[in-house]
Amino acid sequence: MADERDLFLVVKGVRYPGWESIRVTRSIEGLTGSFSLGVSDKWGDRAPWPIVEGDACRVEIGNGTSAELVTVIDGYVDKRSLSCDASSRSLTYEGRDRAADLVDCSVLVPDSGSKGNKWTYRNVDIAAFARAIATPHGIKVSVQSGLVLKKDPLLTAHPGETGFEAIKRAAGSSGVIVISDGEGGILITRAGTTHAASLVEGENLKAGKVDYDATDRFYRYLISSQPPGTDDAYGEATRVQAQATDPNVNRQNRVILIRPDKGYDAKAAKARADWEARIRAAKAAVVSATVQGWRQPNGKLWAVNELTWVQAPRMLGVDGDMLISQVEFSVGDSGTVTQLHLVRPDAFTPEPQNAVVAGDGAWKELAKGGL
Repeated sequence: MADERDLFLVVKGVRYPGWESIRVTRSIEGLTGSFSLGVSDKWGDRAPWPIVEGDACRVEIGNGTSAELVTVIDGYVDKRSLSCDASSRSLTYEGRDRAADLVDCSVLVPDSGSKGNKWTYRNVDIAAFARAIATPHGIKVSVQSGLVLKKDPLLTAHPGETGFEAIKRAAGSSGVIVISDGEGGILITRAGTTHAASLVEGENLKAGKVDYDATDRFYRYLISSQPPGTDDAYGEATRVQAQATDPNVNRQNRVILIRPDKGYDAKAAKARADWEARIRAAKAAVVSATVQGWRQPNGKLWAVNELTWVQAPRMLGVDGDMLISQVEFSVGDSGTVTQLHLVRPDAFTPEPQNAVVAGDGAWKELAKGGL
C-alpha cells in the first residue's frame, strides 16, 4: 500500500487519503487524464464518503515526505461502485479531466449574430479554433511557450462529431499536438524535447515489452485534394495529388488514399503525405516500460511528452531516445509502480523534410529476429 500522503482525491474541499488500489493515467493521444481509486474497510470503520458521480474533483500526488502536492487530474467523478459482504465493503471511484467533455460531447458552437451554430472558421489558428469549441465547456486552452502558430485558411467542425475529433483533425493539419495540461485544460504543443531520466536495463527498468502493429502502415500514401479554383484555373487544373512511400513495408499493394477536408497546394499535399507515412511508421512499435515508484531520481513525477534514453539492447533491442506517450501511476500487487508507453521520437513529427520515410534501423531487425 502507498503511504497515505502519496495521493489524495479532493472533493468539495476535503482530501481523501488511504487508497489501496490506484491507477492514474495520462496520455498524449487520449486528451484527458483518468483515475481509478479503490479502498476497502470493515463495516463501521468510517462513515460513507459523500462523493457521487458528477462531483468536481482533483487528484493530487505528494512525495510522502514534504508538503508539496502536484495536481495530476482536475475534473469530475464519472463512476462509483460499492461492493460488500458480511464483514467488509469496497468503494471505487473513477473519473477524468474536465477535458472529457470534449471527448464525450458533440460540437455545438453558437454563431454570434444568428440562431444557428458555426462550423466553418477562416484565417484562424488552431488555438482560436480550439477555444471556440472548448470555451462553452469552461475548458481553458493554452499554447506552449515559444510556439508560433500560423493561421489556417479554413478549419471546420462537422455536425455530430465530438470536440476532440474536430480539434485533433485541425491539430494534425497544423502540425501540432493537443494534450491535457493536468489541470483541467488542454495544451497546444509539439513533440517534447525535454529529457526525463534514462531507463536502463539492470538498473531502474523493472520490466518491459515491445508491441508491433503494422495494420495502420502502408507502402504508399496518396493525397488527393481539390483546392478552390480561380478564373484561370478550374476543374482538373486544380486537382492536386501527392504521395509518400514507406520502403520498410514489403507488400507494395498496401496503398491508402486520403482525401483531406480542405484544399492543399502541391507542396502542402506532399507534406501531408509524408506526415502520414512518418507518424504511422513511428507508431507501429510501442515500448512499455515499468519502473518502481512514481518519481524520477530528481523527485519529479514521470510525465508525458518528454524524451527518455532507453538503454535496453538485450532486454528490448532498443538503445536510444524515445518519447513518453503515456504514463500510468498505479498501486497493486507489484507495489507502487509507473508504467511508461514509449514511441519513436518522430511519432509526432509535424512536418518531415522529404517524401520518403527514414529507415527503421534496429526496429526492423528486431521485428524480423524476434525478442
